[in-house]
Amino acid sequence: EIEGAHTWDVMGRGVECQVITDLNEPWGESDSCTSCGKCVQVCPTGALVKKGTAMGEMEKHDSFLAYLTEMRRNR
Repeated sequence: EIEGAHTWDVMGRGVECQVITDLNEPWGESDSCTSCGKCVQVCPTGALVKKGTAMGEMEKHDSFLAYLTEMRRNR
C-alpha cells in the first residue's frame, strides 16, 4: 500500500545527493508527514524514528544497537 504523502525527495547528484523533506524544510517540521510510520518500518539502517518519539526511547535503541554490534564483533 502506498501512502502517497510524497514527504521525501532527493536533491543533488552523486556524492552531493541528499534526502530532503518538503522542499528542504527541517526534518521535524514536515507538513506533509502523516506519521504513518511506513518509512520507519522500511528504513534499512534503523536511522529513522516515529515522529514524537521521546529522546530516552531513542537512546534505548541506540544502546541496544551498540550492544548487538559489540556482540557481533566478539564472535
